[in-house]
Amino acid sequence: MGLEDDKNLFAEERRKRIVDTVSKESRVLVNDLSERFGVSQATLRNDLRNLEAANLLKRTHGGAVSLEVVAREKPADAAITVNRTAKELIGAEAAKFVSDGDVIFCDSGSTTLEMVRALPALEDITILTNDYKIALSAENRLKSPRIVLLGGTVRNGFHYALDSSTIDGASMLSATIAFVAASAFSFDRGFSVHTMDLANFKRVLIDRSEKRVLLLDSSKMGCYTTATFAQLDDFDAMVCDRGMSREDEQTIRETVPSLKLELVGQDKL
Repeated sequence: MGLEDDKNLFAEERRKRIVDTVSKESRVLVNDLSERFGVSQATLRNDLRNLEAANLLKRTHGGAVSLEVVAREKPADAAITVNRTAKELIGAEAAKFVSDGDVIFCDSGSTTLEMVRALPALEDITILTNDYKIALSAENRLKSPRIVLLGGTVRNGFHYALDSSTIDGASMLSATIAFVAASAFSFDRGFSVHTMDLANFKRVLIDRSEKRVLLLDSSKMGCYTTATFAQLDDFDAMVCDRGMSREDEQTIRETVPSLKLELVGQDKL
């Protein structure tokens, strides 16, 4: 049956085709579905809301994904272009947690970089990081910052150093607050990343900090990858964009009432 046959379907038939497509391709976009089925984007959003309520897929900004998608790793310069506006908003909100005198563990990643870029010109700030792009941004942004750049083997294309010496170095330090990123999150598997070294490093940042803040854009919700490093209750606060579904928001608030969940940006349509 060709694509032209998709333009004259009853609603239930159309929704079944959507579920089949998500199962095969892992994700779909509203724009593409609208063109394929010959119905409005508003109709497709309603379809996706119904399918999400039936636990058949998970809505995202602009489309939907299968309930659990394996997250694929992107080099730093490619990752920073994905959901750029959401990451900037998350970074700006996360920066509000920082005060004069803080000692900050700053994880590598495009969202944590946006947090550093959003910091006001605070004084007496110490930045502990393995990401040399973040270290440079902190040097340019803050008033006479103390920057501790953790050494190790530089990972080409990712702007950070990481090996056993990086992890050992971090384990000898302590911070008032840690900003941690994740490659993926699902309620079943927790927060995960692509390698065990990354998972072990992030675990050290969590363990060696008084307060822990998780930064996550909504495109990583409902996904998983190789190595789990934390669960929701490992964090004091979580900053995400409003691409997170209302159902996921409610589940997080009910599962860990002590977690300060901050959502930024516009509500998902």
